[in-house]
Amino acid sequence: MSDKPGKRGRRKKKQAEKKQEFIVMNSKLEYFCGLAYGGQLIWIDDYKEAKPLDHPNKFTTLKYLCYGEELIMDYI
Repeated sequence: MSDKPGKRGRRKKKQAEKKQEFIVMNSKLEYFCGLAYGGQLIWIDDYKEAKPLDHPNKFTTLKYLCYGEELIMDYI
């Protein structure tokens, strides 16, 4: 068994990456709350109940689900 020096016992340190969370607002000034009833988007008026998202791809998916409605990302 020939281990290369430095390979065994070495661990990579994971840096705690703080992802920027954002909430999504539509053109009617409603906030995205989640999905229900087989994928229908739920929008609410109170920003405190909004669901924070953490990846831009989720925003892109919401844009496709809204069929061209204007969406705004608001970082929190």
